[in-house]
Amino acid sequence: MRPSLRRTPCRLLFLLVVAALGLTARPAPVRGQVGSAAVGAVGGFAVGAYTTLTIYVIKARFGRYLFSPDDLVSLSPEFLPVIVGPVTWGWIGAESSTALGRSAGWGALGFVAGVAAGGLTGKLVSDSDEAPWAGAIIGGGVGLLTGAILGALDGFDDDRGGVAPVGISLSIPLGGG
Repeated sequence: MRPSLRRTPCRLLFLLVVAALGLTARPAPVRGQVGSAAVGAVGGFAVGAYTTLTIYVIKARFGRYLFSPDDLVSLSPEFLPVIVGPVTWGWIGAESSTALGRSAGWGALGFVAGVAAGGLTGKLVSDSDEAPWAGAIIGGGVGLLTGAILGALDGFDDDRGGVAPVGISLSIPLGGG
């Protein structure tokens, strides 16, 4: 007996997603896409896993702890970045190797800056022993995700003939004259 679409709304949703992807996809050369997409998917998994870790650390700082392995393996919204990350960065890799490279570079810079700023903030804000490392994890996650997204957007701008970046300068007068 064949199940009908009325009985399985997930099948209908799947068909709609596939149709939408087919309508929005733009034709591009296949050569080189598979490697970049695979690299993007692996990187996206790493970004997603670290984002999930960041979410759990934030929850723990507010008193919502993991009490058993069942809490960790249950399918919950906290695991959404682990699913969305590989799909998103796999797509970015397939669309633009420039965007993928900039996403990785900016993400790494954001991670380092976020770890430093978060660790310092944690140490200044709280006297608890775990505050510096929790702040470093949270700052690293925010910096990584922010840098990766901004880097990808910057890479897409260059691929599509976007405007050149604007230089920003800062002058600090140090003399009295």
